[in-house]
Amino acid sequence: MLSSAHVNAALTRTINDSFRDKIRVAGKEDGRWQDRGREQIMLREGGKKMPNEWIENDGLRYYKNRLYILENEVLETEIA
Repeated sequence: MLSSAHVNAALTRTINDSFRDKIRVAGKEDGRWQDRGREQIMLREGGKKMPNEWIENDGLRYYKNRLYILENEVLETEIA
C-alpha cells in the first residue's frame, strides 16, 4: 500500500484522464487487483452489499471517496 505521503501527493494534484487510464491498465495486470474485483463481483451476484467504503466506477476503485491507486512502481513514481 502507498505511504500517506504518496496518497497526499496524489490528492493535491489534478488527476487527468491519462493517469486514470494508467491505473486501469495496471489493474488489469495486477493479480491482487483482479482478486479484489472478483470478490466484489461475488458479493454483488450473491445479493450482498459491497462494503460502504469501496466503490467501483468506470474501471476505477475508490476507498472512502478517494481514488485507490494500487501498488505499482510506475504509478508510484508518477505521483511521487
